[in-house]
Amino acid sequence: MVAVVANPTSGRGKGAKLIPKVDALLRTLGVDHTMLICSGPPDPERLARRAAQEGAQIVAALGGDGQVGLCANGVIGTETTLAVIPAGTGNDFARHLGLDRKDPLSAVRLLSSPTTKRIDVVKVKTPERERYFVNVGGTGFDSEVNEHANNVRRLKGTPKYIYSTFVTLARFSPGKFEVRIDGEARSLPGMMIAVGNGVSYGGGMKITPNARSDDGILELCVLGELSKFAFVKAFPKVFSGKHVSHPAVTMLRGKEIEISAERPFQVYGDGEPLGSLPATFTVVPSALSVVVPPSAGLAPAPAG
Repeated sequence: MVAVVANPTSGRGKGAKLIPKVDALLRTLGVDHTMLICSGPPDPERLARRAAQEGAQIVAALGGDGQVGLCANGVIGTETTLAVIPAGTGNDFARHLGLDRKDPLSAVRLLSSPTTKRIDVVKVKTPERERYFVNVGGTGFDSEVNEHANNVRRLKGTPKYIYSTFVTLARFSPGKFEVRIDGEARSLPGMMIAVGNGVSYGGGMKITPNARSDDGILELCVLGELSKFAFVKAFPKVFSGKHVSHPAVTMLRGKEIEISAERPFQVYGDGEPLGSLPATFTVVPSALSVVVPPSAGLAPAPAG
């Protein structure tokens, strides 16, 4: 049985328009399913967990990256597989899995005869709580961009994140981060640290372009201090992943990353707030089964 956990408000109403189409297509395909409609922030994780406990073989997250992350938290630790029906603004995890973000119904068709793969997830422990994310998380500048973007209503997709990036840049000041990677300590002053299990966030920003979600390793992107002019000049490179060669960027890899700072910073994962620093990010290998296209290799996503 498939349980579709749907967010009708995702993608500026795209989710609401998709719900009846998904229901009708699953009926046509003869897929035994139930539609679970979210009405508030606690619902995706709660409904996904309940569906898994009641024996759903697949929980399909209909929405954006935040919806996916919340549903993942509901099924991690169970035998239930997670599927993604992209209906959000960024849909970066759908991109990472090789799904067609412009045709969300193609992801629904996969549910009639699903191909699955096991992927890693990231466990994050903050002073407030312990959570998981599946794609990209981090702290510093990008977390403040996320916070701003979550409150933007007039824009969607990549333009929304670009707008929030430049608004945040105007008021942001760098921090001093202390990072321990697999026991090795580093002092890394700068603007942000992104922790990638997947490749991109923010609607196609390939912040950790060589990350894989099936290798038991996390990729880190540390952005050092830059003037606002230098940041604006370098920013477009993130969409191709070429920012990794910039002198202010340090790329690192590890299985467990501890991050602290001299001033407060929020921690985000899959576009959702997870708590505040200090935080520990730990890869959990092969912790989640996901539905993928038959040809998916989970290699770094191609350009575009």
